[in-house]
Amino acid sequence: MTHTPNLRRKPHILFLGPTNTARTLMAEAYARAFLADLAEIRSVGMRAGDPDHRTLTVLQEDGTDTSALAPRDLDAAVLEWADLIVTLTPDPARLPSPRGDSFISKNWPLDAPETSADEARTLESYRQCREEIKRRVRQLANSIRLMQR
Repeated sequence: MTHTPNLRRKPHILFLGPTNTARTLMAEAYARAFLADLAEIRSVGMRAGDPDHRTLTVLQEDGTDTSALAPRDLDAAVLEWADLIVTLTPDPARLPSPRGDSFISKNWPLDAPETSADEARTLESYRQCREEIKRRVRQLANSIRLMQR
């Protein structure tokens, strides 16, 4: 079954990563904040686990709602659902390569936040990752708004 984009509805944006515990959840949270009026948003990972508590901490520090964030595993249905797939990894070849021409794909080559025994240093790495993702999602939102004019 091939997915045909319906231009009369909001586009479907999927954030995909190795896990769905940090970068992809940050992207989903900001996309929900900046794109709620323009797109439907989801995030998934190859191996979804519990949300990384540091991810939730740095998002909440920034005043971002985390209540709707729930890690999800990748499945065929969500690939069919997506119009735009944004991968968040420095090595997208490690993720499945969806086939077909019914979606657009983009890679944001972002490393996972660094972790160390020093929790303050680790949180700073998560904050830096948060700010980069926030910047990229804001650019995506601006691009979509320009295309809709």
